[in-house]
Amino acid sequence: MEFWRGTGCDFRDWSNDGYPDIALSALQNETFPLYQNASGESFDEVTARSKMTILSSPMSGYSVNIADFDNDGWKDIFVSRGDVASPNMADHLQVDQPNTIFRNLNGTWAALTSEAGFTAVSSKRHRGAAVADFNSDGKLDLVVTAIDAPAEIWTNDSVGNQQWLELSLQGTKSNRDGIGARIKVIAGGKAQFNHMTTASGYASSSATPVHFGLGDAHVADEIEIHWPSGTVQTLKHVAGNQVLLIKEPR
Repeated sequence: MEFWRGTGCDFRDWSNDGYPDIALSALQNETFPLYQNASGESFDEVTARSKMTILSSPMSGYSVNIADFDNDGWKDIFVSRGDVASPNMADHLQVDQPNTIFRNLNGTWAALTSEAGFTAVSSKRHRGAAVADFNSDGKLDLVVTAIDAPAEIWTNDSVGNQQWLELSLQGTKSNRDGIGARIKVIAGGKAQFNHMTTASGYASSSATPVHFGLGDAHVADEIEIHWPSGTVQTLKHVAGNQVLLIKEPR
């Protein structure tokens, strides 16, 4: 058994099999551990075979946010980075670090740091991070905090014109924000899953619409919502590229 000094985590289905997976962050030389949900019965540690070990070993991370940043239908992993050591230790290890997005390649990951623009500003001891579409262009943006430094807002300028859909839930029998609702979206012949929560990462809370990247599909063929009350709601042929308000049936 290995031990990590865990910092932040998130719990979402990055493998599109209907079972939420776990991503953790830790300190440099420890890797960012990944656990894939095995059909709701147990978790398989997939850090090494998914290439996350070699990618993340030199890094220290804090906030972990699992979300589809390029709208290709596969959730990626953002990690705010920075070590816990004092700045006085900068001669011995990398205390200030840039942030990183790990792009989901359906089984393995690619680390995007300079490619994602995060080296355009000086590295810092980053901590909390939250996700939202600040400019309403359908691409998820980021706000990241740092110790003894201003918060950073990162606008998503990813290339391509992939489609998207955001679902803003309004509970009636369930809680008002629909927190805990489980959602399945089928688009372009592929299913993906998410759930309504504002909590993720390290001491952070993100915006409420549940985001789905649709890839090349302009329409979600079916949306199935399992509300906390037990109500199951189904919608058919929903146009993409919109924030859709969905009220729980009474």
